[in-house]
Amino acid sequence: MTESKSERERLREQLQKLPIFPLHRVQLFPRAILPLYVFEPRYREMTAACLAGDKLMAIAQLRPGFEAEYQGRPPVRSIAGLGKIIAHRENPDGTFNILLEGIARVRILQELPPDHSYREVRAQLVRDRIIDGFDQQAARDTLRLLIDKLSQFVGESGSSLRSLFSETKRLPCLVDVLSSALIQKPTLRRKLFESRDLAARVELLTVSIAQLVAGLNNTGQSELN
Repeated sequence: MTESKSERERLREQLQKLPIFPLHRVQLFPRAILPLYVFEPRYREMTAACLAGDKLMAIAQLRPGFEAEYQGRPPVRSIAGLGKIIAHRENPDGTFNILLEGIARVRILQELPPDHSYREVRAQLVRDRIIDGFDQQAARDTLRLLIDKLSQFVGESGSSLRSLFSETKRLPCLVDVLSSALIQKPTLRRKLFESRDLAARVELLTVSIAQLVAGLNNTGQSELN
């Protein structure tokens, strides 16, 4: 995410009172697109408020055991995905279909007192940590080789996958986009989403895609893990 100083200051202000949409096993990675059908009254109210304002909300993952408290304020994980509504449709029954575009990771610092039926938090941006000496080009080259191999097993989607790779220039963006598109195992997705260490995310993603390619090579089936 690249922004000017004034944009950073404005975003910092917006994060002081950020609506959250708690969901189970859903992560909104930066630069990913998430379609949502909004039907609960409290989240319909939240969506309407977001559309009337800055269009920002965060997707927060519910912690295990949330079911008994779902109608209240069950605990959520501290790292959430900041998203912006880029398209929407309000249906005749008051529900919404929306498209959220991931902007950044945020850390929830504090849940605010309830002024509305939906929940709001104070949050801060989570920046990538890139250790000195980490060879981003070598990491990208390794991922390119794996994506080229994976593309051979996924039919027509292979061309789109290669194009996605070529069009995504920055390594942090590439890792997030590939993680969102390819990784389905909940525990692994959560690790990839919550880690701010780029080298750690690259290693997790590289190993996962390598295992996927090996499995497909053995079975000939195009199943993502």
